[in-house]
Amino acid sequence: MKKKQIQGWAKWFILLFFIAANIVPSSAAAAKQGSPSSSKRVIVAFGDSNTQGTNWPINKYDAKSKWVTRLQQTRTVINAGVGGNTTEHGRKRFSKDVLSKKPKAVIIMFGTNDAVLNAKGQPRVSKARFESNLKYFTDTLKARNIHVILMTTIPVIQGNGQNDYYYARYDQRLYTKYNGARQWHNSYNAIVRKVAKQKKVTLIDNYEIMTSSMKGITDRKLIDSGWIDSSGTHLTPQGADVIYRSVSSVLTAKLGK
Repeated sequence: MKKKQIQGWAKWFILLFFIAANIVPSSAAAAKQGSPSSSKRVIVAFGDSNTQGTNWPINKYDAKSKWVTRLQQTRTVINAGVGGNTTEHGRKRFSKDVLSKKPKAVIIMFGTNDAVLNAKGQPRVSKARFESNLKYFTDTLKARNIHVILMTTIPVIQGNGQNDYYYARYDQRLYTKYNGARQWHNSYNAIVRKVAKQKKVTLIDNYEIMTSSMKGITDRKLIDSGWIDSSGTHLTPQGADVIYRSVSSVLTAKLGK
């Protein structure tokens, strides 16, 4: 190859290299561009099975219909629900599952497992301790300027102790003096309402939303609503839609679209 040809190719090579260097970002720059924004607004959904959606596989529901999963379609939402958890369990994993995620907002729904009575008639988590745990979550988050959204649990379908529902798993006699399991569980919701008011944080009253149109709350009306499955304590996709709509509206008001 002649000397002039070599020089010509060298010029073209240098020119192409210069163009590439100015168009294609370095690996460090590319990594920075491809990484999530530090200002991305993370939301944590913190709770038990009605947050995790543990009954979805059992009932063969479409996983996309979980209320948290639907939120994840348009927002950065971490599902920190664990089936069977009480606020005591939640307190032990609060730092790892919630605080470490540096969220902008946290949605909290506990109470269904806290209120369950053992064979001696004692709740798994006393009302005083339940309130203390909710205040701990709320105070810790507020101190970090994190939006707190407290939610009440859904109403319980009690049943007759034979055909599914709550009393098929738990002794009906233990709840008699409280006018039934539904009333007893709602007394824990009263604590959620109280804490939300005292701490001046947002409340989504799932219990009230699901029962407000009912003239007299009965098992039959709750069954006919289609919002609660045969366990008596877990959401169906229709029930999850009710919660999704409420939460989505609140998040839009707090964080924007």
